[in-house]
Amino acid sequence: MALPWPGAAWAGDVAAASGEPVEVELSGPPRGPWRRLFLDATVVEAQQGVSRVFHPAAKHPANPVVRRDRPWEAVSAITGPYVYGTVFREGGRFRLWYEIHNRGSHTGYAESADGLNWNKPNLGLINVNGSKENNLVISVFDRAATGGGCHNASVIRCPDATDAQKRYALFGFDREVGARVAYSPDGLRWRFAPETASRPLFSSSDVVNFFYDPLGARYAATWKTRNRRGRAVGVAWSKDGLNWTKPFDGPVFVADDLDPDATQIYGMPVFPYQGLYIGLPWMYLARYFKYGGYTTQRMYEAQEDSPRAMEVQLAWSWDLVNWTRPPERPQFIGRTPGQWDGGMIVTARAPVLVGNELWFYYGGCDGFHDDPRVNAAIGVAVLRLDGFCSMRAGATEGWLISRREPAREPVVTINARTERDGYVVAELLDRKNRVLPGFSRNECVPFNGDAVRHELRWKNAQFPDGRAPADYKIRFWLKNAELFSYLPRGLDPSQPDFAPQHHIGT
Repeated sequence: MALPWPGAAWAGDVAAASGEPVEVELSGPPRGPWRRLFLDATVVEAQQGVSRVFHPAAKHPANPVVRRDRPWEAVSAITGPYVYGTVFREGGRFRLWYEIHNRGSHTGYAESADGLNWNKPNLGLINVNGSKENNLVISVFDRAATGGGCHNASVIRCPDATDAQKRYALFGFDREVGARVAYSPDGLRWRFAPETASRPLFSSSDVVNFFYDPLGARYAATWKTRNRRGRAVGVAWSKDGLNWTKPFDGPVFVADDLDPDATQIYGMPVFPYQGLYIGLPWMYLARYFKYGGYTTQRMYEAQEDSPRAMEVQLAWSWDLVNWTRPPERPQFIGRTPGQWDGGMIVTARAPVLVGNELWFYYGGCDGFHDDPRVNAAIGVAVLRLDGFCSMRAGATEGWLISRREPAREPVVTINARTERDGYVVAELLDRKNRVLPGFSRNECVPFNGDAVRHELRWKNAQFPDGRAPADYKIRFWLKNAELFSYLPRGLDPSQPDFAPQHHIGT
């Protein structure tokens, strides 16, 4: 199958058909080339009359798509299913592993043909009150069936699995042991690794999120720890999923001075995306005590008068250690006060690529942390491919100049959207920002419309006499338009994209 951008998969069917983990589908090749997202400050060297705009994911009108409809989903302070778990596509179906609280943690399973209408099959695997007529795959009611328990399940389709019984790995927090891993031949019948029966993979609190990292050829995890502001996030990684290393045994992602006082980081799923790591921090709006030693009672007293809501924001990193967030700290998936998801939102570990969209499954609650009873359900929020942020110009034309690109062809694929009277047009520049002859804006065919992969071309189809420059910059001109990403064609494979730190610590 020929892909529209070199090394870049556009449709979820590509990875789903190949059996690759969802992370490979989203990350792009380990050494690039990657689509240039405007999250990264190295992409733009200069700009005028354009602004960087961050975009939230839009909630689907069918929400919530998974509701409480089984008796074992209805006995807890959190009543109903929510995604503290995993969703991905495989073999023409969406597969969902989700959280249930019922006098302890349980992992339920559901399937869907379209990602909106879900079926909870009776799997016959777990004994609950004398019956196996349920959709549970792991349960504290029947630890003997799997050899353990699980809180917030991260299910990963293992790359290059040679053991048929270990095609899938499930990482999570067992309240009797700590962070553990289980394996399965089919994603349904799980057995926890005996190596973790009495010793956790690494020390952590009760919220852990795992993923496979193709950029570093390793497994990676974020885990709940704390600092002076309260709950925070640490990172760990492993080559084999059993032996783990922490670059620092403490937090790498924390509430900072741009956050309100009542802000903690409850957890943060992470997924590789086009050479970057995208984080979805769960911002817990609660105050932490400011002096003295830690006790659970003091923690609850400190947060009593706080909102105790939970919101999802956006973060990104090149190395899993140094993180950046938008300075305005907008919600990425917004709470809707008074609705089913108005109190707290947490997310699945990674989005699902559906055509040219990213579908973010999330668990929503109508109440707040520490409330005696809240109702939970699962929804989905949709973002255009690469739609995390854009460079935008209004009625006054603006421009931006890209970094130098070692490209051999005068073609640039763009992801852009314009208004009816808007346009995106470009010119190629040398290192001193002089226009390359034959590739001015007047010789470029302007773009007008809405496309995630449009080839921006010039009247000249190739460089004169085949003499390509060593590299070139691109000046994009925008009016009533926004540019989400770009990628030049014919990039020199001997000059891979700059990707520091991906392999450090492995």
